[in-house]
Order: sequence, then C-alpha cells, then structure tokens
Amino acid sequence: MSKELLHIWGPFSIQSYGLFVVIGLAISIWLFLKDPKQKQIISYDNFSKVIVVTIFSAIAGGRILYLIEDYGSIASFWDIFKLWEGGLSSIGSILAILIVIPIYLRRLDVPFMPFLDLAAIYAPLLEASARIGCFFAGCCYGKPTNLPWAVVYTDPATVAPLHTAIHPTQIYSSLVALLIFFLMKFVFSKKLKKSAQLAFSYLMLTSIARFSIDFLRGDQTFFTKTGIFSLLSTSQWLSLLLCAISCISIVSIQTFAKK
Repeated sequence: MSKELLHIWGPFSIQSYGLFVVIGLAISIWLFLKDPKQKQIISYDNFSKVIVVTIFSAIAGGRILYLIEDYGSIASFWDIFKLWEGGLSSIGSILAILIVIPIYLRRLDVPFMPFLDLAAIYAPLLEASARIGCFFAGCCYGKPTNLPWAVVYTDPATVAPLHTAIHPTQIYSSLVALLIFFLMKFVFSKKLKKSAQLAFSYLMLTSIARFSIDFLRGDQTFFTKTGIFSLLSTSQWLSLLLCAISCISIVSIQTFAKK
C-alpha cells in the first residue's frame, strides 16, 4: 500500500486518501441527484451550495477532532493543513455537519430533515470509499494480529507501523459502511416513514460501527489515562453519546410524531 498514487511535480502528487474521498463523494452526489425525492426537497442550485458547505464543514470538523485526539502527530504548524496525507475523524465530520448544515438549510428555506433523511441513505458510500483511502494512507490502522488476513505496511511514508501484521481496520470500516448503505437503502427507507428517522438511524448505525471497530484500532486516543474515561477511547465515548441520542430520538419520533 502507498499513500501516494502518482507524483506529478515537486510537492504536487495524487494522494490515495484524497482520491478515494473524491470518488466516494462523486458517487454519493450522483445517487442523491438521481433519487426521485431529490427534486421535491431541494433545487439543483441550492444543492450545489449545500454540497460546498457540507464539504468544508466535514473537513473542518473531521480535522479538528482528529488533531484533538492525535495532537502528538503534529510536528509543525503546516502539518495541521496536510489533509492529503489523511487524518480526518468521521465522528468529527458528522458532528460538524449536524451543527452547520441544518442552520444553512434553514437560511436557504430548504426543509432540513427531509434533506438529511435522503442524504443519510447515501452518506455511507462516501464513508466506505474514504476508508479505502485510509487503508492506502495507513491511517486509522489496527492492532497487531496473527489472523491470516492481517496486513503489513512497508512504505515508510504511511502512518501505520511498519513490518508488523495488523488488523485492516480500514477495510472492516469500509465493509460495514457498505452494509449500512444497503440497510438504509433497501430496508430502513422502506420501513421508516416519519421525518428524521432515517437520519437518526444512520447516526445510530455508524456510531455502533465506530464503537465496535475501535476495539481493534491501534491508534486509539483517550480522554484520560486513568479512571472511567480510560476504559474506552475518545471516539468510543463520543460514539456512545451519539448512539444514545439517536436511539432516543428514533423512539420518540415513532411514539409522538404524527408523520
């Protein structure tokens, strides 16, 4: 695996992580626009604006939480901006989107819950593709293992430990994200008809996935080194909180919402 797919000139190159993020984003946007419900929710012009804001929000939120969790990886000021080398927290991106996009959609007079419900169906595809980029870049790597499908990194440019058999946690995450997409598209979207249920279902599923796979991650960070907060990683605590909020919301909507 190599984080650099093609060197162009000097400091310019095509990085695997950035390429797979772009691929995942393109597929998600294409499927969103092909969905029959899209025209009922948002115009193409407003959708273009929302995509730009979403991208910047996801990058900013994902990078900020990643830097908070892994501040030791920053050797210089410019390292903060080296997004092409990987280093985004999916939980951070989701939290940033949840804060920024509803506010922006309201400014555009777009019904934000129907929009988020539809976007939640295709969001797992972006996550699945981005994790493949993580796999090539070596970030989000797993703990040592003797399993036959363990991976060994040999490229010094990758983030993962070299010459050590480790869990391919990025591949685990990608496969689970694909499973979440199929569940959202072919099961939940047909059974959950009340507004906001799909959005919270996606948040619940992706939180459970991150919480579970984090046990196999080799790059875990913790709020504290002792006490109750040392039992789980920072991402796991955030995932638990997000999952709890999502579950309570789904039940409340099912119980009290009219439609």
